[in-house]
Formats: sequence, C-alpha cells, structure tokens
Amino acid sequence: MNAVNILPLLPVGEIFNKNTFREIARSIYPDCSEASINWTLVTLRKQGNLTTIGAGKYYRFPENAFAKKQYSYPHSPEYYDLEKAIIKDYPFVNFQMWELIQMNDFVNHQIAKNVIFVEVESMLVDTIYESIHEKYPYAMIQPTTDIFFKQRAPETDIVVQKLISEAPASDANHSCVLEKLLVDLLSKKLSGSLIERSEYPRIYEDIFHKYVIDETRMLRYAKRRNLYNSLISFITTKTDIELMTI
Repeated sequence: MNAVNILPLLPVGEIFNKNTFREIARSIYPDCSEASINWTLVTLRKQGNLTTIGAGKYYRFPENAFAKKQYSYPHSPEYYDLEKAIIKDYPFVNFQMWELIQMNDFVNHQIAKNVIFVEVESMLVDTIYESIHEKYPYAMIQPTTDIFFKQRAPETDIVVQKLISEAPASDANHSCVLEKLLVDLLSKKLSGSLIERSEYPRIYEDIFHKYVIDETRMLRYAKRRNLYNSLISFITTKTDIELMTI
C-alpha cells in the first residue's frame, strides 16, 4: 500500500478518525490488511503529513503549512550516564527523565546550569534516590523550591521525584514527551519555577509551531494534574496557539 496514493484523498485542515482513513485506504486497496493501514498511518506521521490529535484521531496539514516534526533531543552525556546507571541497576523500573537545558531551544535567556530530573513510580522513589545518591552526593529527593536553591550542586543538579501516574510517555525511550513538559511548566512546584514565567508564551508557541503535539494526551495529563483550566486559560489568552481539540 502506497501512502502517496492515499494522502491526496484525506481531509485537509480538519480532524478525522481512523475509520475514515481505513475507508479511504480500502477504496484504493480493497484487500489491504489492518497492519498495512497502521503502518501507512505511521509513515504519514513520520513524514510530517499527519499529526495525531488524540486516540484514533488525525489531522492533515494544508499543503502550504509549515511541516511539523516529531520532537527529539540530543541529551547531555551526564543525562545518558545517569539513565544507563538506572537501567543497569533497575531494568524493570518505570521512570522518565528530562533536563532543564532542553528549554534552551525555546527561551530568550539561555540556561547555563543544568538540572536533570528523574521521575520514578512512587513506590520506588526512595530506592532509586539512594542508588543515585551513592554516586552523586548532591542529588536531591523531591525538594521544595527553597531547599533546591539552598542545596544546589557545584555543577549539574539531579532531582529525583515521583512520576505522576498516567503521565504520557515516549514509545521509544525514557525521555519525557513535550505534552508532559508543557503541562509541568505550569505547575507551581519546582519544575514550574526554574524558568521565568515571561518566557512561557515563547516556549509554548515555538513548541506548537515546530513540533507535533498530541493535544488530547496533553489535556488528559493536565486534568490528571489539576491544571486543565490553567492550561486552557494560558494558551488562549497568552499565546497565538489555536487548539484543534477545543
């Protein structure tokens, strides 16, 4: 099944579901399997022609629209060393990581001192922290903002904290997805206090304009964190972003 033949028949500039895609695909390839349909959807998403709006929902960009990309970030050596150490000692632990310098792609005032966040399922936060703390004595466990700034490391900071249940996760690695980071920025906890709030509109607009964002996944997580109303209000009043799911 050739994705090039299917793309021109898909709705442009509007949300459609998988059933619509399936019907269009089978109008050209009547005998195509469900596996072929799934693979073609993946191909079109990787090419930037489609974006996922939610579970089983897709959006085709107009021809003259800027092609959005799937987000990826080349993490620091310190990040990868820490990730490998956790995987080696706890291969089956559910955890996610991100680092503050990722935001340098989107902020005006560049971040000089890095912070690596390790988020772990709640029952293992203490265990993972103790393991990390043996090698990185300045590592902190769920610090308040005040404690964080009083106990900062000479170089890269490491913060171990609880991973919110049902947090969106990457399919490929332990790096936090943009949908999660966008919501966490609006929190009043540590992750939401390390970047000036005046930078937030630019961060959101750059991310939405450049990268594919699953709005349904982002909004679901915002509800999980009790930040749904704050997120909607911020996006609609402080940015030029037009949410497709609202």
